[in-house]
Amino acid sequence: MTPLRTRGYHGCTLACSRATTILHRLALVAFALAASAYTPPPLLHTDINFQSGLTCRGCHVDITEQWTTSAHASADRKSNPLFGRMYFTSLKETRGATMVKCGPCHETASFVSNDFEKLRDVSTEGVTCVYCHAITGTGPPAAVPPFTLLLGPYHGPIRQAVKVNDHVSGYSDFITKSDYCGGCHQYQNQNGVLISDTFGEWKRSKYAKQGVTCQQCHMPGGPGRVSSMGPVRPRVADHSFPGPVQNRALRDAATLALRLGKRSGDTLRCFAVVTNVGAGHAIPTGNDQHLLLLRLRLTDTGDHILWENDPFQDWDSSVFGLLLANDLGVYPAETWNASKVLSDRRIQAGATAQSRFEIPMPEAKGPLRLEAQLLYRRARPETIHAYGLPEDTYGDERLVARATLQVQNP
Repeated sequence: MTPLRTRGYHGCTLACSRATTILHRLALVAFALAASAYTPPPLLHTDINFQSGLTCRGCHVDITEQWTTSAHASADRKSNPLFGRMYFTSLKETRGATMVKCGPCHETASFVSNDFEKLRDVSTEGVTCVYCHAITGTGPPAAVPPFTLLLGPYHGPIRQAVKVNDHVSGYSDFITKSDYCGGCHQYQNQNGVLISDTFGEWKRSKYAKQGVTCQQCHMPGGPGRVSSMGPVRPRVADHSFPGPVQNRALRDAATLALRLGKRSGDTLRCFAVVTNVGAGHAIPTGNDQHLLLLRLRLTDTGDHILWENDPFQDWDSSVFGLLLANDLGVYPAETWNASKVLSDRRIQAGATAQSRFEIPMPEAKGPLRLEAQLLYRRARPETIHAYGLPEDTYGDERLVARATLQVQNP
C-alpha cells in the first residue's frame, strides 16, 4: 500500500487531499441546511480502505484480544450507549456541528474513510488499531484531533521490527509520549468550554515533571510477544487499557478520612477529607458525566440508620465533578450546550479536598458509628433517565475509598 500522509485541519478532522477537504466541508454545509431532525450526510467514498482490527488477530493474538475488551474498541455510537444517545441528540440540536467535535475521537475510521453511514465493519470499531498505529505526530493545534497520520506503515515503539509480508512496520517515538494521548483526551465544546482536560491535568502534575507517561500507568504490560512471528520481549504494552477495577496499581488512587468538628447543641460538625494520592490526573477526569460522590451514614449499635445524606441534593459538599450551565444559567447543561463552568470540583493530582457536613444528632444513647464512602459513577441520574440508559451499568457506584468514625453520644 502506498503511504498516504494526512494532517488535521481547522473545522474537521483530517485532510487526505484538497478534494477530501472540500467534501468534508460540503458535508457540514449539508448538515447546516438540514431540518431539525438529524439526517446522516451522504456517503463520501475515498480510496482509503482501513483494515478491521480483527484482521490483526492472526498475528497479534494477545494484543487484539486485549483491545477488544477496551473502552477504545467500544467508543463508537453503537457500542457505547451513553455516547451514542447523547451524540445523536447533539447532532439534532446543533444540526451536525458536534460531528466534528465528537466523531473524530470516538469513530476514528469513519473520519478517515468518510464512511459516515458505516458500511465498512471497521467503521464501527471506535478507536481502531489502524488509526492509532498510523499516528506519527501532532498536527495543527486547531485540528480535531490534532494528529498527523501516515497511512501505510503501522507504527510502533520497536526500532527494529521483524519484517513480515502483510504490512510495513515503522518506528515512532511519538507513540510512547503522553502527547500521543492528549490529542483526544483534551476537549473543548463548540462554545469554547473546556470539558475534558485529562492531558492538561497530567501536564500540571508532578508525574509529568518526573517523566511518568500515560502509557506507563494505563498500558503497563509485561514480557511477551508483540507478534506470533516475533521474539519474546521484556515489555509488551497492555492494549486493554485497564482502569482501577482491573489494574491494582490504580485502585488506591484516592484516600478518604473523617474528622470530627465542634458539636453545637443537637448538631455535629464533621469533615470528610479526600486526597488524590495516585492518579496522574484529576479525579474524576474526562467528561462532565463522571462523578465522585460522598455518601455518609450515621448508625447506632443496632445498625439502625439515624441519618444519611443525599449527595445530589448537596452538590457543593458531596459531589466531585464538573457542573456546566447554559447561557440562561440552567444547570446541569448538556455538554454541547454549555457556555460556562458553574463548578469544577475535580480533585487535581496530589491535591486534597475537604467537605463539611452538619449532622443532626438523634436522641439515641451510647456510641454511634459514622461511615463515609467515596464512590465513582459513570453518569448523572438525570442523564440515565433522559436517555433510557441501563441503571446497573451507568448508575452503578463503585467503591473507591471508605472511612469510619466512632461518635460518643451521651
